[in-house]
Amino acid sequence: MGAAQTTRRRRVDYGRSLLQIIVLFILLSACLSILFILFQWQNVQQLPMFLRPYAPILLVLSPYIRYFNALIILILGYFVVGEMSKVAYAYMRGFADQSSAATVQNITRVVGFGVLLAMLASVFSVDPAAALTLGGFGGLVVGFATQTFLANTIAGIFVLITRPFTFGDVVTISGNIGTVKEIRIMHLLLETSDGSKDILIPNSLVLSQVILKNRPGARMGPTPTTLTLDQPPQKANIREKMVFTGKLTETASGKPMAEATILVFDKDIGKDDLLGEGVTDVEGTYKVEWEVRKVDEFDYTAEVYAKFEGDEDHRSCHTKQYIIETLK
Repeated sequence: MGAAQTTRRRRVDYGRSLLQIIVLFILLSACLSILFILFQWQNVQQLPMFLRPYAPILLVLSPYIRYFNALIILILGYFVVGEMSKVAYAYMRGFADQSSAATVQNITRVVGFGVLLAMLASVFSVDPAAALTLGGFGGLVVGFATQTFLANTIAGIFVLITRPFTFGDVVTISGNIGTVKEIRIMHLLLETSDGSKDILIPNSLVLSQVILKNRPGARMGPTPTTLTLDQPPQKANIREKMVFTGKLTETASGKPMAEATILVFDKDIGKDDLLGEGVTDVEGTYKVEWEVRKVDEFDYTAEVYAKFEGDEDHRSCHTKQYIIETLK
C-alpha cells in the first residue's frame, strides 16, 4: 500500500472514530436521562400519569438507579475510551513511528479508564475526603517509583506533539551530534554521521537542553582531517622495497576515512617528487610501496611526507617530514 493510500486510510479511521465518540456521548446522555425520568420517583403520587401503570416495577427498581447508571457509564465509557485511544493512535501515526503511537494509545487508554473509574466513584457517592487521601497516598508512591519513567514519557509526548525537529534533521543535543532516526516515548534516537552508532537521549533531557538544528541544505564547510605517517626507517638501501603506513581520520570525530587516496612525496626545492600512492581501507589505514632510489640531486637523503589532497567534503592535510638516508 502506498504512502498516500495509507494516509488517506488513516484519516478515514480518524474521522470514523471521532464520529463514534460523538454518537456514544449522545447515547450515554440519552440513556442517563431516560433512567432519571423513569426511576427518580419515591411514591405513586409523584409518578406522572403515563408512568403510573408501571408503578410497581418502577418503585421496586428505583433504589437501584445508581447501579443502572454505573452499568451504562461502564459499558458506554469503555467504548468511548477505546475510540479515544484509536484517535490518539491515528493522530500520532501522522508523524511518529508505530511503537511511539502505540505507547500514546496505551497511555490514553489508561488515563481514560482512570477518568471512567472516577465517574463510577461519583455515581456511588464515595466520600471525597477518603478518596482524596487514598488517591494522594497512591499517587505519591507511584510517583516516586516511576519518577524517571513518567518524566521521560511526558517529555516524549510533548516532543511528539510540538515537533521541534523531525525525522532526518541533523541536531546537536548535549554535545551529541546525529540525524534524527526515531522519536520514541522514552528516548530520542540519533544516528551518527557514519551510520555506525545510535545515540539514545532521554526525552526529559531533550526538553531541558539547548537544541542546535542544522538548516536544510546548509553546508558547514569541508570537514577537517588528520593524516599520520608511521616512523619510517632512517636508512635504506637503494632498490630496497619500503612500505609507508599511516592513517586518515576526521579530526573532530576520529572517524576513519575509507577509499581516500594518499600520496607520498619527497620534498624538493622546485616541485615535490611523487614516490607512490595508496588508498585507505575501512579502518582509514593505508600502505604505499616505494622502491628506494636517489631522489635528491645534491645528497643521498629523502625528505618524505604523506598528503591527502582533500575532496568536496573534507579538507586536505599532510604529515610531518621524515628524513631517510639512501645508501649506495
